[in-house]
Amino acid sequence: MLKSETNNMKEVALRSKEYPAALREIPHPPEKLWVWGALPSSAHWLAVVGTRHCTAYGREITKKFIAALALHDFCIVSGLAFGIDTAAHQAALEAYIPTVAVLGSGIDSAAFHPSRNLRLAQDIVARGGAVISEYEPDFKATLWSFPQRNRIISGLSRAVLVVEAPERSGALITAHFALDQNRDVFAVPGSVLFSQSIGTNQLIQQGALLVHKAEDILRAYGIEETARAASEESLSLEEKKILSLLDEPRDINSLIRQSSFAPAQAQTIVGMLEIRGIIKRIGSEYIKNI
Repeated sequence: MLKSETNNMKEVALRSKEYPAALREIPHPPEKLWVWGALPSSAHWLAVVGTRHCTAYGREITKKFIAALALHDFCIVSGLAFGIDTAAHQAALEAYIPTVAVLGSGIDSAAFHPSRNLRLAQDIVARGGAVISEYEPDFKATLWSFPQRNRIISGLSRAVLVVEAPERSGALITAHFALDQNRDVFAVPGSVLFSQSIGTNQLIQQGALLVHKAEDILRAYGIEETARAASEESLSLEEKKILSLLDEPRDINSLIRQSSFAPAQAQTIVGMLEIRGIIKRIGSEYIKNI
C-alpha cells in the first residue's frame, strides 16, 4: 500500500476504548488489532461468508440481500477472499453500506493476501470502512492463519450469513465459531445438484435459520421492515423522480420516457428501488410499495 495509507493504520489494544466491544466478549479475543481505516459505528453488524468458488446464483443472492439492508444501519463483515467474500464487500460498497474486511495476513502490501484484492481494500477504506488483522503488518498468511481469523469475522458480528459452502469450507468454520460465540447462523438454501450448496443445506438441517429473502435477516435482528415505509428524504433525486411517476402503475418503457433517463440508468434505479422494497412489480408494471 502507499505510505500515506500506511500512516492511516493503527494498533488497537484489547483494553482500548476503540477495540470492538462485541469482539472483546468472545473466547480468546485477539490481544490487539491492526486497523487500516475506521471501524464503522453501524448499529447492526452482519458477517457474510461463503465459498471462493461461488456460482452466479451465490453472487446474485449476496448482492440482493445486502442491497436490501441499505436503509437499516448495517455493517457487512467478511474476509476479502475471492468468491462470496469479494461479492459481499462489493455489494456493500455499491449499496453505500460500510464494510469491514478481516485478513488472514498482515496489512502491509508486501504481505497482503490476496494481493489482487488490494484495490478493493483501498476502496473499502476510502468509503468509510476498515481492513483489520490480528497479525503484524508484515505477517504472511499461512494455512492456519485463515481459520484463526474466522473467529474474528464472526466475533465482530451479531450473526453470520453463509451464502454458499461446499462440504469442506472455511465458511463452515466461521459458522461453527459463531455458534461457540453465541451468534446466530443464517444459511441460504441451494440446489442439491451443486457442490457449493452441500454445506449450507447441512447447516439448515442442523438448525441454522433458512433465509430466502432479506426480510428474514431483518426479522432476526428485530428490525421492522422500514424499507417499505422509507421516506422520500432517504432517496436520491433520481430515485425520487422515478417514485413520483408511480402514482399510477407504469411499465419500464413508460418510466424511461417520462423520466428522460437513459434506459440503462432508469433500469438500474428501478431495480434498486425494487430490491429495497420501495416499489414492486406486478406483471409488467411497477407500483409504489410505501
